[in-house]
Amino acid sequence: MLLLTALPARKTGELTVRTDDGTAYVFKGVPLSCEVQDEDHADELQIKGFQTKDEFEAEQQFQQQAAKRAERMAAREAKKAQAAQDDDDDDDAPISTGDGLPKEENTAPTGRVRKAGAASVVKG
Repeated sequence: MLLLTALPARKTGELTVRTDDGTAYVFKGVPLSCEVQDEDHADELQIKGFQTKDEFEAEQQFQQQAAKRAERMAAREAKKAQAAQDDDDDDDAPISTGDGLPKEENTAPTGRVRKAGAASVVKG
């Protein structure tokens, strides 16, 4: 059974994996792959994260789709941030409603706090 992995290779371009009973398998090539004849060893390696060709291709396709999705989301967030920045540029003018109410901007606090009336106190 051909097993593949996306794990990084050593400097030699190979990855050596040992099963629990000590059998060594050398994964080579791009992507790293190895032919495993023993079904028990193949099952053990699959449990450890190594994949068949179909599983590997499906995973690679998923990773590509996830990367594209992340790019689209980043572009959308950048667009929202730019729109917010453009809106913030318009807010630099002082607030003036013309109705005699105090401005919220640069207004000193009064220090007074409204107390809740007796009707709004919750008794449990």
